[in-house]
Amino acid sequence: MPKTKKTKKGGSRPSDYFPDMDQWPNDWMGIEEDLEIGRGLLALFTPFIQHLIDEGLGKKTIANHGCHLCMLGREIVERLNDVDEENRKLSPRELILHYVDQEGGPLLSFWDPNDKTELAHHMAYDATCRKLLKFL
Repeated sequence: MPKTKKTKKGGSRPSDYFPDMDQWPNDWMGIEEDLEIGRGLLALFTPFIQHLIDEGLGKKTIANHGCHLCMLGREIVERLNDVDEENRKLSPRELILHYVDQEGGPLLSFWDPNDKTELAHHMAYDATCRKLLKFL
C-alpha cells in the first residue's frame, strides 16, 4: 500500500525549515579552506532535505534529520582539520561516501557512546546518515 503524504505544514523548501542553513558551512569552518568543503556538503544536503519534504514527512522529523545533517557536516570538517587532512582532496560527495556507510555516520567526537541517552541520539543520527547514503 503506498504511503500517503501528509500536508506540508512546515513549508515546501528546505530554507522554510532551516532559515539559517546557508550559514552552516561558516559554523563548521575551522580554517578558510573549510568553507568551500562545507558549501559542497550543503549542496548535497539540500536536495536530500527537499526529498524528505516531498515525501511528506512531518515537520519535527525533517527538523531532526536536518539537525543530524548539520552534525554530520561539522564532524566531517572537524575530522579534516584534526586527523584526516589527506582527505581534503576528496570531493564533498566522496567525503560523505568515505565517512558514511551502512552502519551510519562517523562517531560524533562530542558524544559518549556509553551514555544510554546519548547513544539513542547517536542511533537517530546514524539513521539519518544511512538515509542520506541511500539517497546519494
